[in-house]
Amino acid sequence: LVKMRRNFLNLVLVSISVANTFAYCPSPSFTLNSFRSSLSKLPKAQQSLCRPSKLALRMQDKLDLFVTEHNKLHLESRLKYLEQQAVSDLTLAVSKYENPVFTTALIAGDDVILHILHKSGLLPKVKIVFIDTLHLFPETLEFLDKVEKFYGFKAVVYKAEGCQTREDFDEKYGDDIFIEDIEAYDKVAKVEPLLRALRESQTKLWINGRRRDQGFERAALQVWEREKMNPIAFWTFEDCWKYIEKEKVPYHPLHDDGYPSLGDMHSTLRVEKEKWFLYGMERAGRFQNMQNPDGSDKTECGIHTVSSPLAK
Repeated sequence: LVKMRRNFLNLVLVSISVANTFAYCPSPSFTLNSFRSSLSKLPKAQQSLCRPSKLALRMQDKLDLFVTEHNKLHLESRLKYLEQQAVSDLTLAVSKYENPVFTTALIAGDDVILHILHKSGLLPKVKIVFIDTLHLFPETLEFLDKVEKFYGFKAVVYKAEGCQTREDFDEKYGDDIFIEDIEAYDKVAKVEPLLRALRESQTKLWINGRRRDQGFERAALQVWEREKMNPIAFWTFEDCWKYIEKEKVPYHPLHDDGYPSLGDMHSTLRVEKEKWFLYGMERAGRFQNMQNPDGSDKTECGIHTVSSPLAK
């Protein structure tokens, strides 16, 4: 009984110590660094009253550790679920559809899909198509060669019809077509090569990396469409980068130079990194100073707005 009373008395004293610590502090909710900063601004006579006990500091450290560890567990659980969902959908795509095709632009989300295809053993069953507009960053083509060697596959590269080099393109279509007529440029450099790729592949399913958080035009995107499958539709841009970090996925070198998304050199700009994970900001640097025929800002290159592309 005496021991129980002593323990109870100790518990009361500890509670009073912790209560006093928070009662005299400038703010009832604080981080250790912010508390120390606030404490240093008080007169020395008041600092002793506000200074937390060693016990309170140990409790704060334990709380910080608890928060950090459980947030880490939630992230790991989320990434595990997202990966399992993608593997399940891609497995179904391979088993249900003839000659599935995955078009990659080698941006972060596409790198995630490529890695999941490889990790799950599905890569040999999916044709990888790459559209070379002949206006891409040189680093993009270098990175394509790198990932081909890393994962052991060979992408089928499509270009504007009748063109093998930028010089061929300029001679046939003009070196300023993307300025004079952006719709015509998209058609010859992107849309026609894509449709040709899908047609020649005799595919029934086009796999691509579109996601809901890329902008309002894609906000209602589903994983499964009639002729398309978007395996990471419900991922966020931050999810992609957390997965890349966790799995050590190879990614485009220009991401480290400030580009959240990569397209043609003439219409792609850097975006401040602190804005990358805001809604729709992944593609904020794309299609700069370009407008649609109706005067609205351009957000799509045309390949995802073609109706029934597999029927063409």
